[in-house]
Amino acid sequence: MQVRSSPNVCVSRRQLIATIGGLLAATKPAGTFAQSPSMFRIPGEFEPTAALWMGYDQGHAEFTTALVRLLIDHVPIRILVSTQAKANAARQLLNESGIDTQRLRFSVESTAMFFLRDAAVFAHAPASAGRPTTLGVVDFQWNQYGLPGWCANRHRNEPTRIAQCSGPARPPEQVLDQRIARLTRASVLRSSITIEGGAVEVNGQGLMIANRALLMQRNSRLSIGEIERQLLRLPGVTKVIWLPAGLAEDPHLRSVITRGYVGWGTGGHTDEFVRFIAPSTVALAWPDAKLAREHPVVALNLLRMQTNYDILSQARDHRGQSLRVIKLPMPRPIQRSIVLSENADPAWSDQWTADFFHPRENLKQGDELIQMAVASYLNFVIVNNHLILPDYRSHGTPAWLQDQVIQLLSDALPGYRISLIDAIGLNWVGGGPHCATLKEPRLG
Repeated sequence: MQVRSSPNVCVSRRQLIATIGGLLAATKPAGTFAQSPSMFRIPGEFEPTAALWMGYDQGHAEFTTALVRLLIDHVPIRILVSTQAKANAARQLLNESGIDTQRLRFSVESTAMFFLRDAAVFAHAPASAGRPTTLGVVDFQWNQYGLPGWCANRHRNEPTRIAQCSGPARPPEQVLDQRIARLTRASVLRSSITIEGGAVEVNGQGLMIANRALLMQRNSRLSIGEIERQLLRLPGVTKVIWLPAGLAEDPHLRSVITRGYVGWGTGGHTDEFVRFIAPSTVALAWPDAKLAREHPVVALNLLRMQTNYDILSQARDHRGQSLRVIKLPMPRPIQRSIVLSENADPAWSDQWTADFFHPRENLKQGDELIQMAVASYLNFVIVNNHLILPDYRSHGTPAWLQDQVIQLLSDALPGYRISLIDAIGLNWVGGGPHCATLKEPRLG
């Protein structure tokens, strides 16, 4: 299956594709508690939702249609697009699919991206002294998923190529969270840390789970201690639980996972492998031990997730009690063969070139590799007692295994409705349903 990215699938990935196209011519202990100076807090994903924001791109039109159909009766939906032409195209597609677009709200913002989750993080402050509940948007720094570091790794001692690859010093997406704040009349809450929304995992009551490898890549000029101090300044965050690494098939942008296997990912967004589903309950991606003896990428995941499990099992929640950790089975590996080619069109997720890789990998045009999709049940969406879960039955995962996942989540979330959606097109470029949505919290 080919997944075509049209020119505006997601501005950040579009810029990565464009710059690459031009070039073709330790584990840290959990932190300590700290007082937050702000009345704001970032809510947990399981808290009530006032509206769900989504992007639109023709390359993911089928997914968007399916998601809107599943959620239109459960939450107000806002579609954010970069041009009026895209708004018209989305409206026409949804109308032709039998969806009443009069029930949707469209907004045009030139810096809009498809994976809205990574663009902004909402927060809110409680009512006090006659002041109503206040909405906020955390203004993180943005460096296109760590693209400058990716470029520097591949073009060492070649400053001109690094500069060409890295794109603008101030990417357009840098202001997108501020624009979303304006659209929602929210306060802008400044942060000096560089991170995307898909890597912000909190329980809404003080705890944050952070991927050490990802935070250090995005903030390479800071020590881990300095990064933690910045995280403890985020709204409502009083303790950071550090995990060393995410899924192996979620490497940093286009990269080698292990010999013969490659992936296109974020470098370890938490929404691919660990999620709070209640203030003291964490779901953790769990690989199959038998399969790990046969598949090198699964073997890497088992080592990583076992380490993460050990850390989470020893962690304490905001009340000082142990977290409940649910091992959520991973889907069967999804992979496809690719051939490196100097004629590759980077706008296609299955076209790759040797120029994507560091010279130390010793890869050359004509080499055949295996690309892994970033497939995960953890990239779900929770909206007002409705959980949207990725569906992998048609991609090699047996029904009994997926039923086991559904049962575990049903037991942990009694009363929730669980629906399924196929998001394989997003998985090939390191995304999923959660990445393509942005929750605006309900105030009050």
